Amino acid sequence: MNKYRNYSKEQPPGLADIVWSGTYDRSLPYGCACKRIMPFESLIPVYLKNHQILTSMFWNYLKVTYRTFLRQKVYSLINITGLAIGLACFILIFLYIRDEMSYDRFHAKSERTYRVIEHFESEGIGEHSASQPFPTGPTLINDFGRQIVHQVRLFNFQSPSLALANREKDKAFNESGIFFADSTFFDVFDFELKTGDKQTALDEPNAILLTEEMARKYFDDEDPMGKVLEFQGNQHLQVTGVLANAPKNAHFQFDFIGSFSTLKQSFGGNYPRTWYWNPCWTYVVLEEGVGKEEMEAFFPDFVQKYFPKFVVDDITLELQPLEDIHLHSRLDYEIQANGTAENLKIFGLVAIFVLLIAAINFINLSTARASKRAKEVGVRKSLGSEKRQLVRQFVFESVLLTFFAVIIALIFVWLAIPGFNGLTEKSISIASLVNLVDVGGLLALTLLVGVLSGFYPAFVLSSFNTVLVLKNAYQKVSGFNFRRVLVTIQFAISIMLIIGTIVAVSQLRLLQNDDLGFDKEQVIMIPVIRSPMAQHYENFKNIALQSTLIRSVTAVEEIVGSKHQVNNYQFEGMDQSKPFPHFHVRHDFSETMELEMVAGRDFSYEVQTDDSLALIVNETLVRSMQWGTPEEALNKRYYFGGELRGKVIGVVRDYNFVSKHHPIAPLVITLNTFPGAFNLFIKYVAVKVNGNNTEQAIADLEAAWRGVMPTRPFDYFFLDDRLNDSYKAERKLSTVTLIFSGLAIVVACLGLFGLATYSVEQRKKEIGVRKVLGISPMQILMLLSREFVLLIGVAFVVAIPLAYLLLEAWLNGFAFRVSIAAWPFILSGVVVFVVAMLTIGFHAYRATLINPSDTLKYE
Repeated sequence: MNKYRNYSKEQPPGLADIVWSGTYDRSLPYGCACKRIMPFESLIPVYLKNHQILTSMFWNYLKVTYRTFLRQKVYSLINITGLAIGLACFILIFLYIRDEMSYDRFHAKSERTYRVIEHFESEGIGEHSASQPFPTGPTLINDFGRQIVHQVRLFNFQSPSLALANREKDKAFNESGIFFADSTFFDVFDFELKTGDKQTALDEPNAILLTEEMARKYFDDEDPMGKVLEFQGNQHLQVTGVLANAPKNAHFQFDFIGSFSTLKQSFGGNYPRTWYWNPCWTYVVLEEGVGKEEMEAFFPDFVQKYFPKFVVDDITLELQPLEDIHLHSRLDYEIQANGTAENLKIFGLVAIFVLLIAAINFINLSTARASKRAKEVGVRKSLGSEKRQLVRQFVFESVLLTFFAVIIALIFVWLAIPGFNGLTEKSISIASLVNLVDVGGLLALTLLVGVLSGFYPAFVLSSFNTVLVLKNAYQKVSGFNFRRVLVTIQFAISIMLIIGTIVAVSQLRLLQNDDLGFDKEQVIMIPVIRSPMAQHYENFKNIALQSTLIRSVTAVEEIVGSKHQVNNYQFEGMDQSKPFPHFHVRHDFSETMELEMVAGRDFSYEVQTDDSLALIVNETLVRSMQWGTPEEALNKRYYFGGELRGKVIGVVRDYNFVSKHHPIAPLVITLNTFPGAFNLFIKYVAVKVNGNNTEQAIADLEAAWRGVMPTRPFDYFFLDDRLNDSYKAERKLSTVTLIFSGLAIVVACLGLFGLATYSVEQRKKEIGVRKVLGISPMQILMLLSREFVLLIGVAFVVAIPLAYLLLEAWLNGFAFRVSIAAWPFILSGVVVFVVAMLTIGFHAYRATLINPSDTLKYE
């Protein structure tokens, strides 16, 4: 029974009393409304009825979707499979990008933590260093205690590996993950200490922390706390804590952290006081409210106050945000190779392209098969269905198919994750998607792709004229031109991906395999820094050269082709010294690396003063000094430390002494035969071996090593392998782009297959008539492919300028780069054309098998 009551605006009825019916009594005074209400108990049947209607509607939609799927299996499977592949690619790349962007963000003070970096440059020559002199960190916090809360230094002797041993268990290894850090290490970084006290673990000299993995390696299942490890054969370090293994998303990976005060023993009882040598990675945490620019404003005066007078005009200090190091830093002396933000943008673009191709397939196939559901739409409209109801039905089908595609995509991701981790050197888990944000994101992506992919087909299907459809007079589906546009976009994206992949692979080959100016093949590098090799080098060299498999032996400061140091030199004609890239070597360096001397001579055993009065320079230095020809550069005098030292004795042909990310700069090569050089300036012994029997050559080297240093572990690596690590980011980019571009083309072919299938079905009668009139199989192929060939041509024209502009922008970031030739563009067009023709050719062949009597018997 209906009841009426008056309610003023100030005292609205309770929701438990009434339900709004949408009617008003206009006879009431202004400001009052008469609402038809129902008692609360009458709401329950209404709610149940509405719920029943919604449930029935849902099950009806579900049944229709299921029946449509069974009736059109090929289209539905192509739709779901293509969309699942696109979504899987998108999810994998999303996980990779998120992992790359998460570096160092797990530290509580990461937003206020900065690395202090140094630009040491004069007239474009010098270095951009990630590290600082020993005194920088403590002096900064002493001078700017109001702006800086904490500082910490990391140091590893600039060595690729250091020796550790557990003599009790007879375990000795060369370790690459040893760092020494200030006691404030845990005040800056939030690495987990499983056992021990963060407040005191690094307070005392000769203390060391090790990760759980290293604890098992050196102590098996024993408790390592309080146990002793021998460092470099002459110093005992006590274990004061066990760390959790270093997170993969930290910009430096460690296995051991020693107390910084331990280093005093290595430097005569105190830390180095020089402000010229910069081997320490230095981090500071700013006070809350103190900005980066505010702190950097103090640096010019700081440099003038502490750094040597002969370099203060060439040095600039800067704060680099901790969170930016992994993606935005390519400085000299990085702790380890970083990623690049540019490559992440390319990965993201590839992910969007693959997903876009998959979504285009969905739209194309849905609109193409619209005519098959024309009668269904006509019957529904004749029974009273409104356009919005039909739109809801078809959008529901689209979202449901998208949901199934997401489920299948997650299965694909789960299967692909192990291989993907191996390819990208990650430890990504699909379990990382199980959180509120990612689950919500997947649901939003499902709705977005489903609605966007299904809305246009739904609009086309629901716009059919009922009378014409039921009279079989309306068979043409609108949106044909729109579908052509989508297919063109699809082909254009495929062509751009192929072009980009070819150019990326070509650039990687240029970086890795192009002439470096020296021979990196069959060169074995043996780390020797801070080892007894200083006393045994000549003996080791002579023993090693007795092997017929060993051609040459030398010793070098850094990895040739990867790193260098910097020293100040003043050549004749210069008013003051300036920094030059610099390299310490031993005799036979040019022979071992097969460098070409273009003028003068190499260092010689017969000239005893070569280690103090002679330099070798490269061609770029000769040009930068405007000395004329290499011959004219010989005997040019130079000053070092303000004193006249010696002269240039040789000029070597330019070679890439650092990676090809950087142009070739002036270089100074010096001979260093002092035994103490092996503590700092000589880090590797480089050995050229014959390629006939590398394993035996390594065995001969190890025997020579054991003969002079039996208690030290023997370690080595191949120079070409280490140089290839410099291009890890480019290798990942080319490989990932190749794989996902291939998948994008597969997805595009799936869509093309579906469209060609539809085209053949629509033209069965036409083909039957033409066969009766004598059409040939080749003519059938031309008939079916003519439109697609035209669309490929348009796509090719669109893709060329876009691909060229994007690739030019990417390649301009390299000092050495390939030129963009015409052949990648031509090849990409040919590949897309051939793949399309093979796909259409399959349907053309099936069309030739059509029996005209079957298609025309009802005509």
